[in-house]
Amino acid sequence: MAPTNQTEPTTASLLARIAELEQQQAITQSIFGSLAAFGDSLMTLRESFSDLSALLIKNSRANEDTRIQSGESQEGLQKMTRNIKTISDHIGAASEQISTLNGNASQIGAILSMIDDVSRQTKLLAFNASIEAARAGEAGKGFAIVATEVRALAGRASTATLDISKLVREIQNQANHADQDMQNNAISTENLKGEADTLLFRTEHMLDIAKQNGTALSTAAILSEIELANLEELELKLDVYRVFMGLSDATEADFPPETDCRLGQWYYDGSGQDLFAGSIDFTALESPHREVHENARKAVAFYRKGQLNLALDALRAMETSNLDVMQRLRKMIRERNRKETSNIPQFQGSKAA
Repeated sequence: MAPTNQTEPTTASLLARIAELEQQQAITQSIFGSLAAFGDSLMTLRESFSDLSALLIKNSRANEDTRIQSGESQEGLQKMTRNIKTISDHIGAASEQISTLNGNASQIGAILSMIDDVSRQTKLLAFNASIEAARAGEAGKGFAIVATEVRALAGRASTATLDISKLVREIQNQANHADQDMQNNAISTENLKGEADTLLFRTEHMLDIAKQNGTALSTAAILSEIELANLEELELKLDVYRVFMGLSDATEADFPPETDCRLGQWYYDGSGQDLFAGSIDFTALESPHREVHENARKAVAFYRKGQLNLALDALRAMETSNLDVMQRLRKMIRERNRKETSNIPQFQGSKAA
């Protein structure tokens, strides 16, 4: 009877242990089921990220177009400002020439006044000569003729002087009006130049803002594209874990090589080459990314063969490589953002009009 008594506690202990293991298995299965639901949520998140990434890329391109157009507007304003300055200089030079012409007309008036005086004196002398010729009788007839012609010439000179004086006065009046108009135009042009300078300054400020916004949008677009690729890498790892948890029948062949995933396409054929080709971290990214996919396939292959220890080693290597990839991507983005931000001039405040 003693052996029976010893067996009964052992059986009871085993039954209790089995019940405990069954309970743990049920809990584990429940957790695995929740983890599968987590995978579905992760896929939904990836789809949302995909939409966000597409939107950011579209807005980044639109902002780049706006920046280019703003740059063209800036160049146009700069050209207009230069042209206004040239016109202003020409108006100033023309105003000086008109002022000089006005001064010359005044000098001509003084000369004409002197000629008029000479003409009056000539007529007076001719009149006196005619009187003396009359007194001389026959002997003075020839002199009288000369005196008459001189008096007539003096009269015509006096008439011409009056006409020229009138014309000079008209020229002076026109020159004064033109000079005043030129001065007003010069003032208006200078004011316009000041307004153009202010507009150019504000346009340059808006262009700086557009550059800053463009940098932020560009960085956000790149970040969203990379994070979307990282989400797919997480899905890849989750699919591996599903195999280990008995929730998937996937085999090694169901896991793509590094060139076929989103991150690989971004690295080899997408914008990665254009954005980071000169980065050391970008070049070094290829090896750990390849190892993520290789170790994922190895882990599944070893698991299917029942080589659990090798499968777990490949699983740990997959996680280590994936962490290396993510850290390098973060470093690349931060470095690019730092460089682009440092190249944008900072706005220093308003410029007086």
